Amino acid sequence: MNNIKRVLLVNPFGLGDCLFLSPVLRALRKEGKVERIVLLVGSRTAELFQNHPFVDEVIAISRDEIRSRGLWKNFLFLSSLIVRLRRGHFDALIDVSLSREYAFFAKYFLGIPKRVGFDYHRRGVFLSEKIALPEGYRQKHVIEHYVDLLRPLGLEAKTRKPEIFLSHEEIEQAKKYLEKEGIPPGEPFVVLVPGGGESWGRDARFKRWPVEYFCELIRNISPSGPSKHVVVLGSAQEAPLGKTGAESLSLMGFHVVEATGKLALRLSLSVLSLASCVFTNDGGLCHAARALERPIVAVFGPVPPEVYGPYPEAGNVIVVRRRDLACQPCYKSFRYNASCQTIECLQDLTPEMVMEQISCQLDRFLN
Repeated sequence: MNNIKRVLLVNPFGLGDCLFLSPVLRALRKEGKVERIVLLVGSRTAELFQNHPFVDEVIAISRDEIRSRGLWKNFLFLSSLIVRLRRGHFDALIDVSLSREYAFFAKYFLGIPKRVGFDYHRRGVFLSEKIALPEGYRQKHVIEHYVDLLRPLGLEAKTRKPEIFLSHEEIEQAKKYLEKEGIPPGEPFVVLVPGGGESWGRDARFKRWPVEYFCELIRNISPSGPSKHVVVLGSAQEAPLGKTGAESLSLMGFHVVEATGKLALRLSLSVLSLASCVFTNDGGLCHAARALERPIVAVFGPVPPEVYGPYPEAGNVIVVRRRDLACQPCYKSFRYNASCQTIECLQDLTPEMVMEQISCQLDRFLN
């Protein structure tokens, strides 16, 4: 490891997947004494790594821009990117993309000698160090799979916790925003995340517990809970869900701040860090809440929480799911049963069933 001073990490996936890299980043800097760490990520997650003490540079790639540009402009973009990366003189690549392309360019265009990643469906052909992943992530959490990539570098991660680094100024900005929206400083509020993030695209509905169920759950808990304020967070694509949730909660007597698609990522995270508790589906903000050590009620459907859920486990993190369906979880080898018409694991999971699962934990969750 002594000869590895500059590392390029590639993770083109969503917010949760990027947070899963946290133990790897910490180990590289703290245990490996890596001098320079550069991240190549998607444009939607680049903002996550602002103020990050273990990241020296973030390079963002927008898939939407790549699709909209012509062949010649994409060629110029790729050429410029290669020149920029070559100046980094990287000693190692850590690639979690599960594709061939990044390792190919790292080998033949960037000259990176050590290229570590997963060999999924024989896509690791250009890697120098491969970790077999024949059936995708399974049997253990994705974070545990990610830290496996440190072994070829002679490193072990001492922590498994996702991390988000927010500045004092960002927290103060969130407090001012909340006060402007009618939530006084220090007054408790809960966060509702009714969507499931953007990584599943149109099929995100397969990860969404009905928003009216979330509203009913919050109403059921509120008599024993600490808050009359609810902040609804999510992406711009989830704005219709946010609006529906806000209208329902308002009719129930809550003061609602409907902020889906209205806040930059860093401000959303800062607001999240101040929440009394978070009600969420499986998605990036669920993992952000765990990184910020917020109490969480997370509802899971097709995806196995032991692999993709909030991690590590904690007393104030409650994961809810159906436990009586033979088809659940159906998400395996990065595929789910897209032909499912009923989504029974979520649609038939009633607020009463959730209350039954979480009732014995509410005291430590809400206090």
